Amino acid sequence: MKQRRVRGIRGESSTTKCPIPAKNKLCMRPDQVAKWLGEPRFRSYLEAANEQHPKAVSLYNWNAEISAAFLEVIYHLEVLMRNAIDQQFPATDPAFAVSIVRADVWLCDSAVLTEESREKVNEAIGRLQRGGKRPTRGRVIASLSLGFWQALFSSVYEDLWRRSLAGAFPHGNGRRREIANLVGPILHFRNRIAHHEAIFSSDLTGQHARILRLAGLIDAEAEGYIESLSRVKSLLLDMP
Repeated sequence: MKQRRVRGIRGESSTTKCPIPAKNKLCMRPDQVAKWLGEPRFRSYLEAANEQHPKAVSLYNWNAEISAAFLEVIYHLEVLMRNAIDQQFPATDPAFAVSIVRADVWLCDSAVLTEESREKVNEAIGRLQRGGKRPTRGRVIASLSLGFWQALFSSVYEDLWRRSLAGAFPHGNGRRREIANLVGPILHFRNRIAHHEAIFSSDLTGQHARILRLAGLIDAEAEGYIESLSRVKSLLLDMP
């Protein structure tokens, strides 16, 4: 049975194919780009593709793929890091409900965290409670943003670094600034991806290395595991 072809504007087919390396995915026509993406957003892709529309669409699609691949490795890194940090503090009953008014868990202790950090913990507790979940230590840890963890490596936490946090990074040089200089750029890069920005012109090889480097400062085997799962290097070889 012959497949019906739906015509677009100017006689263009809606089944236009993007060129290699778009892997035979359908290609957006210029009118669809204007409607779906917006011409200003697409401009950086067109410029990088020397005004070749099909190649620009391929680059746009590739940017989405590489962004997803980076989110995967950052996912593994963030879980690894937050657990490594939490393990530097005394254990508590995992079923126990955390409360900001009690200092029995380091997350709620004013002798450990600043008021600003504890407010973020309190917000996480509130989100869990509104969702009908018991705010256990593990759930609160999982509910805190990467920005919360990044803030722990600011200068205000120098004493905490020396007392506790440095133990989470046994393969580092022992200096807080080393971790801050890795986590900060990773957070910024993650936020760019979360806002669906064009990252194709960034130093993606360097970003990948930075993520793996931070994982290795925590656990060398974890670094190898994350690298084995990462799709970033193979996708970089397929960049349009």
